[in-house]
Amino acid sequence: MSCKYLKNQQTYCQEKYKIGKYERWDYDQSTGKLIFSSKGMQKIIIDYEEVGSVSLTSNTWLWAWGNSSIEENVKREITLVRSYGIKRGFKSLFNAEWSADIVDGWDMAAISAYILKAKGVYRVPGRDNKLFSFMLFKKITVIDSLPQKNRKK
Repeated sequence: MSCKYLKNQQTYCQEKYKIGKYERWDYDQSTGKLIFSSKGMQKIIIDYEEVGSVSLTSNTWLWAWGNSSIEENVKREITLVRSYGIKRGFKSLFNAEWSADIVDGWDMAAISAYILKAKGVYRVPGRDNKLFSFMLFKKITVIDSLPQKNRKK
């Protein structure tokens, strides 16, 4: 059920917001914003929630709530997924770290998206494509902006 939910959300985001078509993406944990831009212009700003990450070096999944390098403001809601797992006895939802691959990362993102009713998910590649972080879309804002150098402050 959660995979179908996420597939539908991802299709909608790709069709409506063209997620994956922009030249650049940036995120800022302190603001909780994931920004997509092209030609120096911001196009989409997403309020995000960090789900967790998959390391292909250690072959492990690490939940955001169990990762001290993730700022609190982008991992508040993901604790609800942990609570859901505790109540239902789903160890993969309440153990902070466990053996995993990229498919497990997508599965945890799908389950989280379903439980938290996220609008979509973005998988952020880390350096050398050995670490992948998963982010839930909470709010999506389409903007028409001026190039960075022409913005008024």
